[in-house]
Amino acid sequence: MGVKNWKNLVSWQMVGTDEISPPCVAIDVSNYMIRRMAVVPKHRSANKERVPLTHITLTLGVIRAALRRNILPVFVVDGPPESLKRAPQPDLVYKAVRLYRRFSDSEDPWDSSVALALSESPALRTYFAAEHIKDLCSAVGIPAIGAPSEAEMMCAVLCREGIVGTVASNDADALLFGSPHVSRRLELSKGQVERARLVDMEEATGLDLDQLRDLAILCGCDFHPGLKGVGPRKGVILLQRYGSLVPVLRARGVSVSERESFVRAREVFDEPSHISVSGIEVLIRSPVLPRVVRMLTPVMGRKKAEIRTSDIVRLWKDFGKEQTTMEQWT
Repeated sequence: MGVKNWKNLVSWQMVGTDEISPPCVAIDVSNYMIRRMAVVPKHRSANKERVPLTHITLTLGVIRAALRRNILPVFVVDGPPESLKRAPQPDLVYKAVRLYRRFSDSEDPWDSSVALALSESPALRTYFAAEHIKDLCSAVGIPAIGAPSEAEMMCAVLCREGIVGTVASNDADALLFGSPHVSRRLELSKGQVERARLVDMEEATGLDLDQLRDLAILCGCDFHPGLKGVGPRKGVILLQRYGSLVPVLRARGVSVSERESFVRAREVFDEPSHISVSGIEVLIRSPVLPRVVRMLTPVMGRKKAEIRTSDIVRLWKDFGKEQTTMEQWT
């Protein structure tokens, strides 16, 4: 969802991909890839008798486009969600994993039981797609990371620590988690992205990161509905006057007991400071050719799968001539 009514606060600009430094992009699978699936024309995904595999076509397209630009994509998958955002669904996740294992074993895109189950639950399809994308990345040799909580939060930490150069996400929440650079549109084939930067947001509002997080709570976001009557413009003025969230709430007459929900929601934005990237390897590996062909065949047929696999091998070889590990980029 993102923060309410922040359209005019975030400055999105089209820039060249050479601005992405290091040349690596963290992709929030649930936010970026799954939302892209939602805009696929209905005639391409409406057959309830076929297992929906659009996510693989989209993921492969992003991987190929990124490697052509010598940019390494890193796919980040959600862990358990923030309880203030939505309730965990462990049973649904487990069911999605079972369905994916069944599909992976049979490699049958016309498995009616899998197709029907996924057609009846968008959430189940999302978890299924995430499992499938992780498996494809493993086969192709592209990094896929499981986040300890929100994938967007993990992406922001990777960017904050300089492991990636931007976060691919459809909204600006990653900025509030501390990412200095967020891209909501990747036009890698054209060598450009539409991005927003944290420094620009700070300069435009006169607020630092902590105050921007306070502003998100006041306006309303995924973790709190916000303070009635306060939008971005008024919120900026209040924070410039009172300095931080609690003094603003006090000045607006919010009782001590009522403030607790605001403060608890605000603490979510501090969680990235506790996430470690120690031990995380971000590098491209050799594709496992038979596995890639096998995974792509149910999506596009054997002949086209072999052609796509050959293309991936060529891109991997060309990419490897210049740089393959983060150590060489820093």
